[in-house]
Amino acid sequence: MPASPSAAEPVTDRVAQADTMLCADRQFGDSAAIGERNLARFRLGLTMLARHDGEAADVLRTTASAADEHLRPLLYDPVLRNCFEVDLARLESGRLGPSSFGSYVSGYVPALAADAPPATGPCEALTHPHRSAWPGLGDAWVLTEPAPHGSSQEMLAGRLMELYRGALGDSRAAGPVDPADSVRAVLREGAELLATLLPAAGAGVLGHVTMVGFTHRESEEGPLQSMSGGDPLPSTVLLAPERCTSPWLAAESLLHEGAHLKLFDALRTGSVVKNATERVPIPWRIGSWTVIRVFVALHFYVHLLVFRAAAAAAREAVRERFGPPPSVEDLDEPSPGTPAARSGQYRTSAERARYLAECVLSLPEEALTENGHRFARWLLTALRLVDDDAPRPRGRAAATTRPAQPWQPPENPSGGVLQRITPVDACALPGLGQLVVSPTRSARMHWLNARSWTVYSLCDGRDLGSVRTAYARAVGLPGDSEEVDRQVSDSVRRLVAADLITHDM
Repeated sequence: MPASPSAAEPVTDRVAQADTMLCADRQFGDSAAIGERNLARFRLGLTMLARHDGEAADVLRTTASAADEHLRPLLYDPVLRNCFEVDLARLESGRLGPSSFGSYVSGYVPALAADAPPATGPCEALTHPHRSAWPGLGDAWVLTEPAPHGSSQEMLAGRLMELYRGALGDSRAAGPVDPADSVRAVLREGAELLATLLPAAGAGVLGHVTMVGFTHRESEEGPLQSMSGGDPLPSTVLLAPERCTSPWLAAESLLHEGAHLKLFDALRTGSVVKNATERVPIPWRIGSWTVIRVFVALHFYVHLLVFRAAAAAAREAVRERFGPPPSVEDLDEPSPGTPAARSGQYRTSAERARYLAECVLSLPEEALTENGHRFARWLLTALRLVDDDAPRPRGRAAATTRPAQPWQPPENPSGGVLQRITPVDACALPGLGQLVVSPTRSARMHWLNARSWTVYSLCDGRDLGSVRTAYARAVGLPGDSEEVDRQVSDSVRRLVAADLITHDM
């Protein structure tokens, strides 16, 4: 277990702070902001696909222009989200054929065009009877063997089961288990317990789950306990029925997999690492992990430690309603033959979280994007609220051995004019201070923050000096300040590299 928080502040206060903090960051923690960005990405992606698939163009554009309340059930539908991601990947690699998303969504476009009341998602409509996973806490539903009506639903049902078996890694796997009433009751209680212990973070991760399936699977690593779908089966949590033998076990499973789904959605609109193939040794597992997998694991462990701190401090009313929390943390045995198996270390969540935090702190500054540094600071701050032994950032040696050098602007020719590339597809999120934009000749999306968005808007044929002057006026800074030079020069460099503007002499 993590070290006890400082006695100078009550445990419940620090847990409440950590719970709030896990939902405070607008990029990685705030589910409403994450959802808004994903809807913008969805609209823009469908518009991009429509430019490259003439046959499905009308269907794709009609879907892209639908109101948010009509679009959400499509974005978070497991089959449609999978098709959308596959289509975007193919478009980016120049291999897009007929849009698979277009073929599966076509049966739902008439309702969108008629502006009918929001309906259930396409896959949800396959279940009879409909069973809500946790009424009052979100729209998630329980998967059972699909019962399609008509050819379009039969095609959808076939694809859903194909994705389900693909996620399990077994094309011959049996269909989903129809859970007993007692299992569904404990699932609901687990969600309610999670939202009670962590009103912000717990309730937040539940909102990223669309479909809950129960299944049995045996592998060389043992029986399946729980998993999140990720790319193969988006917005989905799969559980062994045995995970719903107590509300505490169910709550921890939902937190685990829901946190993965939340991060999956967040990372769709902001990368955190510059080198996706860089690897880090993991002493309790054979082989190594990519840096992004280190972040994913650390993200989960921080949530788990906050949950366990909340469980330890739970009031008597919680214990009376849901039963007492487990008294001892389950130990996770390292893989045989690993350094951890030989030394007896890294068996607890706290030990693993500290190791992963050290890995993140040891990364070269240039290994992470601006979002990556923000992500690391956010997670480690939350971790230290519930674990006094968590590592803290260390000053970099370079800062103490070399005198600070004055800032030098990147090379940006002073002559010539700055001009936006046209035409582009774009979607603005003024409330978040972001613009997502894609040149029509490209197949890539670019996320601009408020600073880059402002500079981008000023690149209308002005020279660099005029852009600096107008930018300074827009943001309320002195026109001759070094900070204006820094912000404009950095933004121009990135916009040119993204092929969003030209700098013609």
